[in-house]
Amino acid sequence: MIALIGYRLAELGHSQRYLPPVLLHIGLIAVLYSDNTGPALPGFAVTAAALLVVSGWLTIALVDVEDVVQRTITRAHAGSVHRVLVGTVLTVLCCAAGLSALTVAWSQVSSGFAYSAADLGTGLLGNLVCAAFGIAIALPCSGLVVRRIGYTAIAAAALFAVVLLVEQLPLAHPVVFALSAGTVPPALLVQSTLTALVALVASTLGVSAWVVRRS
Repeated sequence: MIALIGYRLAELGHSQRYLPPVLLHIGLIAVLYSDNTGPALPGFAVTAAALLVVSGWLTIALVDVEDVVQRTITRAHAGSVHRVLVGTVLTVLCCAAGLSALTVAWSQVSSGFAYSAADLGTGLLGNLVCAAFGIAIALPCSGLVVRRIGYTAIAAAALFAVVLLVEQLPLAHPVVFALSAGTVPPALLVQSTLTALVALVASTLGVSAWVVRRS
């Protein structure tokens, strides 16, 4: 699996499709923390919501980086569609972890090292939780399921908005809202983490079953 993740990272890097979302995210945190005098958690609410979109964007970019022939070759070497999808998910999670760590470090430096370890840990986990939701949403919107990039963009944008804005759905909205309010109960953080993991597993298995059935 490590070799597969390395290969997928190399594909993403060589294609340069990572540049728009990653540069946009770096630009966001540069502006957000240009005058960092406020509390930590509301800023992490903004970066967590942004990372949900960025992670979904990276997922779609990585899935679509291969044409049908190359995708078949990768599947043959990996051994199964499921392994390829798990490798894709872990690859994007690695990218999201790097961006989350950069966000936390940037916020701490710009604040003059004023933030507590608890706030930084909460912000880091909140960002990763939203990244997981972004990946889970993007997989069924990618080229593996939706063949036209226009429909992919519309479907992904609509689902991102629903997950972030609809209060009744216990997905990304509760943790982003709690971060923006400046208080994140540990129980909510645990619940959101578990929900994100379940959503990620369900999305991976569902898309894998769809691809196998269509092939």
